[in-house]
Amino acid sequence: MARRRILSLAAFVLALGLGAAAGRAEIRVVEPDPPASLPAFTLADHKGQPFTAERYKGHWSLTAIGFTACPDVCPFVLSNIVEVINQMTLRVRPDNLPQVVFVGVDPGRDAPVMADYVAHFDPNFVGVTGNHEELAKLVKGIDGFYRIGKPKKDGDYEVQHSASVIVTGPDGRVHAKLSPPLDPGEVAEYLARKQIAYARAQRNN
Repeated sequence: MARRRILSLAAFVLALGLGAAAGRAEIRVVEPDPPASLPAFTLADHKGQPFTAERYKGHWSLTAIGFTACPDVCPFVLSNIVEVINQMTLRVRPDNLPQVVFVGVDPGRDAPVMADYVAHFDPNFVGVTGNHEELAKLVKGIDGFYRIGKPKKDGDYEVQHSASVIVTGPDGRVHAKLSPPLDPGEVAEYLARKQIAYARAQRNN
């Protein structure tokens, strides 16, 4: 079974041998050790194109789970990610900015509005959804959860979901699980150094 490491940013920077002064605040992060592979799944993005585990390969990604009718948590997390990406533009080349994926777990309501929803936060964000069988595969694969409640008399229903932000690497594996709120500068620094460490390890292999 994979071991899980809980690190602070300061500890991560020290592990790279870059000095304690570079890390100030702690961030809440769990790192599967070794990085966890994703299962096979088939969803569709907000442009109607297939979205499978292959779409995670070749670049870094940040993935959040939610639903478009979410009144508070999802808008907060996605806005928080926007701030992180803005900070990353100061640290990495544009082609090294992570792909941001929003997984809509309420497909009946999410699919018709997904394109407009993700574009509200950033036109580069990717919104994905699909049937619950396929959604469950991805959500479980990134150590998340969601639950659709029973409809009330008025037809409305509750949607519960995890709020973590999942970090996947160019190898298509889960490298970290971040717990909001995310300090934009500190998380951007963590992700930038994560990229450096990964590239260094690839060169040494």
